[in-house]
Amino acid sequence: MNQTRVIPFLRIKAIPAAALTAIVFLSITTWLCWLSLQISREDLQHRLQERVFQHHALIQNELDHEVSQLESFVSLYHISPSFDRYVFHSFANIENQPWLVAKLFSKKVKPEDFTQFENEVKTDTSVDVRGYPNFAIQDKLAHQDALVALYLEPRQLLQKVHGLNLEKWFPQGSKRMKESGQTLSFMLNTHPVLKGNNIILSVPVHETRLPIGTATQRQIAFIGTFTTVISVDKLLHDLFSDANFELSEATLSGSGFDDEALNIHLQLKPEKKLTSNVLRQSYHFMLPLSVPGKKWSIDYQIKTAETIKDQRAVWLIGLIGFLLSMFATGFVYLTVHTGKIAHRIARDMTSALHQSEESLLETQRLAKMGSFQLNRQLEMSAISGNIYALFGFGTEAAMVKFDQILQHVAPEDSAAFSEIINLAYETPVHTKLIVKIETSEISWLSLIVDSSLIDGSFTLRVIAMDVTEKYLAEQKIKHLAYQDTLTGLANRASLRIATEQALLHSKNDKQRLALLFLDLDRFKFINDTVGHDIGDQVLIEIALRLRSAVKSRDFIARLGGDEFVILLDELTSEADLRLIANRILALVSAPMLMGNHTYYLTTSIGISIAENAYPDADVLMKQADIAMYHSKEKGKNKYTIFSSHIAEALETKNKLEQELRIAIDESRFIPYFQPQYRVDTNQLCGAESLLRWNHPTRGILSAKEFIHTAEESGLIIQIGNQVLIDVCQTIARWDMPEDFVVGVNISSLQFFQIGFVDFVIHTIRQSGIAPQRLEIEVTETMIMQDTEVARTCLEQLHAFGVGISIDDFGTGYASLTYLRDFPVQRIKIDQSFVKGHTKNHKDMAIVKAISTLGHDFGMQVIAEGVETEEQLASLKQIGCDLYQGWLRSTAIPATAIEQLLAKHEGLS
Repeated sequence: MNQTRVIPFLRIKAIPAAALTAIVFLSITTWLCWLSLQISREDLQHRLQERVFQHHALIQNELDHEVSQLESFVSLYHISPSFDRYVFHSFANIENQPWLVAKLFSKKVKPEDFTQFENEVKTDTSVDVRGYPNFAIQDKLAHQDALVALYLEPRQLLQKVHGLNLEKWFPQGSKRMKESGQTLSFMLNTHPVLKGNNIILSVPVHETRLPIGTATQRQIAFIGTFTTVISVDKLLHDLFSDANFELSEATLSGSGFDDEALNIHLQLKPEKKLTSNVLRQSYHFMLPLSVPGKKWSIDYQIKTAETIKDQRAVWLIGLIGFLLSMFATGFVYLTVHTGKIAHRIARDMTSALHQSEESLLETQRLAKMGSFQLNRQLEMSAISGNIYALFGFGTEAAMVKFDQILQHVAPEDSAAFSEIINLAYETPVHTKLIVKIETSEISWLSLIVDSSLIDGSFTLRVIAMDVTEKYLAEQKIKHLAYQDTLTGLANRASLRIATEQALLHSKNDKQRLALLFLDLDRFKFINDTVGHDIGDQVLIEIALRLRSAVKSRDFIARLGGDEFVILLDELTSEADLRLIANRILALVSAPMLMGNHTYYLTTSIGISIAENAYPDADVLMKQADIAMYHSKEKGKNKYTIFSSHIAEALETKNKLEQELRIAIDESRFIPYFQPQYRVDTNQLCGAESLLRWNHPTRGILSAKEFIHTAEESGLIIQIGNQVLIDVCQTIARWDMPEDFVVGVNISSLQFFQIGFVDFVIHTIRQSGIAPQRLEIEVTETMIMQDTEVARTCLEQLHAFGVGISIDDFGTGYASLTYLRDFPVQRIKIDQSFVKGHTKNHKDMAIVKAISTLGHDFGMQVIAEGVETEEQLASLKQIGCDLYQGWLRSTAIPATAIEQLLAKHEGLS
């Protein structure tokens, strides 16, 4: 009996076959959707990461800016002759930066100086005319120095922080900062004084004239600290406020005041919550945060919404997959029942699979991804079409070989890529690298090389993704970290790296290296008078001129403000160096046309040379800095090459300044007095107080041996105030005629110090003398520095009863209007005219003219430096009123004047 042959697939039941087909196709579709979603999210993550990097860079730049400003404060403190509360408030502006909680200057105060320090602060009217009558040092520790919060911005914090002893609140950290001499950075999240989550940046200030080579020396030289307090919450909130994603949480990992590990968890509440029409995703990004001497990190938790546009590939694949699944299921069902369309079903299923593969390829294309396999013979297979475009061959390129792909990889990356490929054939690897593709358009690819051992042989797969945008964004962030944004020059961080590399290179090659430190003269005047916009244009122009002054390979950096540094390597001779320095001076001093105005600047240059002995970068920089200040002392618009002589002179000057400070503490400055006599009767009628230093080893020193250093350092204010008190107390002890007057020389710094008039009046009242007994001696040059302030001070002193005299008359300004307008009672003819007036007819004419002028204005005229009877006789004939000089007496101690008065000597 013949049996009908049944085709095997016809025995399959229709519904199970269709169901199995649907499951397979829907599974493939689900997998493709999942893969597309992952690729889409990875792309979203990369784009999001770039934006987070950009905002994170703003945070890093803000911290760097604050550190730089603190260092600028330290420099300002050292170069400003009278750094006080007014100067601090003028520069410590925190407006438009809501994340800045406070800026403050804290000063070290010794226990024996507590009372005097509190009284000085109470009477400080430089910012508030009321002073600070309730000021007191808080939390004093017995027999221990206090670190007192003195100047603060904003001033609303005064009531809370003013006078706080930071030694009590932060003892370990304070000790570490004094000993290390380095910038201190720490996090603070709970503290009775500062609420909230804060970053503290604090820079120590040391006495520049003292050695700071060891921890003990740094503790002795410690003066105080400049500190900035930054609110982490406000910093993150404000800098991320314009982002098109939601920063919901962040964790700042770092260290506390005592260097203990500390994590601050921040719950942030953005002003705008993102609404999602599809999905909300969370991402974590942990980025490094560089602070002085430490490496911290911030872990950002970002929430963002995935839009229809972000997921269009997923929807497209899902829709196509679903339709194909339904189509294949129907075909299988019909085939089982009819069998006539089996070939068509197979063909359509093949087409469906091909379309699925195309969907996968489309997904890869949207994500800018591609892949291929590679065997040991470097033959490529399983190549996604997008791989050609990624490696720069164009989307329509024919099959290419692996060695052709390598040719498009930059030489510096090609070797590393080949090395990884060779390694992958020896052992299983999974590695990632970034390579540069050099074709008509430069791009960067992230390559993942994955190999595994299957059936005794290695299978290698390479996955490529275009990361050009991310790479360029990262490079831009790195660029910003090492570049001055205004001038385009390198910044301080980049300078340090370049200096260390140049020193190493010069040392290895036995070559000469020079570092030029430039500081613009009078730039602050331009900035203050015409504004920062013009000031910025000037700095940009200076940067261009400096570039033209040196070779293209020479390194130029801007440290901030008006300071620049140039590194010159491979110098053949010192003559070449001097030629370059003179070229820079000429270029900087050339007129600058900005708008309708022309500006003129000069620069002072300090040069340090490394040859034979190669110091470290800090020493080289310090030497150039010292030489630069030497140039400024010589009159600016000059250059100075650092030498041992300059170092010795600086050491001598520093030693002298330190001795002056000790002398102030030990009250070793005393007044000597040179008697003054009437020309007509030789009767003793007054004296001029002259400054002397009772040195412990050198004896009595005249002012000319130390006055220049005292004025440069600003110590002349303390010395002058101390001597004025001594003079008034001495006058109170003397028994003298009613018309006996004692003159006191006043320095320019002392005279223009805020509160000078009040100090003089207070000193007179405390001593109990009549104001008419004291005469203030000022010079013409001093008056003309600020005529309005000088007029006001002199009028107030005159109204109180103090006498006013012009010292060294005839050697300063020729203007005589101040004689008419100022309350002057006496003028003193300078001894340079008096000594030669009997031998030189020109000097004689000057002495006569001054005497006549003084009398016409109703003033007494005193001749200084009278040494001979001939000079005295000539002065009597001219009609001069008073005289002083070696003819009668040199400067003598107070006791000697007292003896003269007691014996009634001086009467002829």
